Amino acid sequence: MADKQIKIDPEGVRAFGAGLQSYVDKDIAPTTDFVTYQLQSFGAFGIHSASPIVQDAALQYWNTMNQAITFLSALSHNTGALARTAHDLATTYLDADIDSVGFLNAVVSGASTDLTSAEQASHRADQVQTRDNLLEERRDMHGGAA
Repeated sequence: MADKQIKIDPEGVRAFGAGLQSYVDKDIAPTTDFVTYQLQSFGAFGIHSASPIVQDAALQYWNTMNQAITFLSALSHNTGALARTAHDLATTYLDADIDSVGFLNAVVSGASTDLTSAEQASHRADQVQTRDNLLEERRDMHGGAA
């Protein structure tokens, strides 16, 4: 699983979201407005007819129109939400990418600091060992006195 990566094209996702929002603004919302206007602008034909068949047909028509308006409203809302989500996804991805770079830099900096500290400690231990070796040599050369 470690070799799996998620790669997205943030600008492509943004372009998709913008295109989708344009479609909502240009086509879906105006169609919803037109259908709503058509339904609400004219009287309920046939509802007051003496014929039960005409009344049933009129009720079916109005129910179908109401379903169309409900569908178009939901489509407009959901498609707009999807467009905003695509935009938010791209923004969040880029923010996370920037945050991960900052985190990685902090980790590398911390590791570098730890490495430098370890190198310094190692160098200091070498110096102490060298000093101790020199002192031992002097003691040996001078019969135990440094």
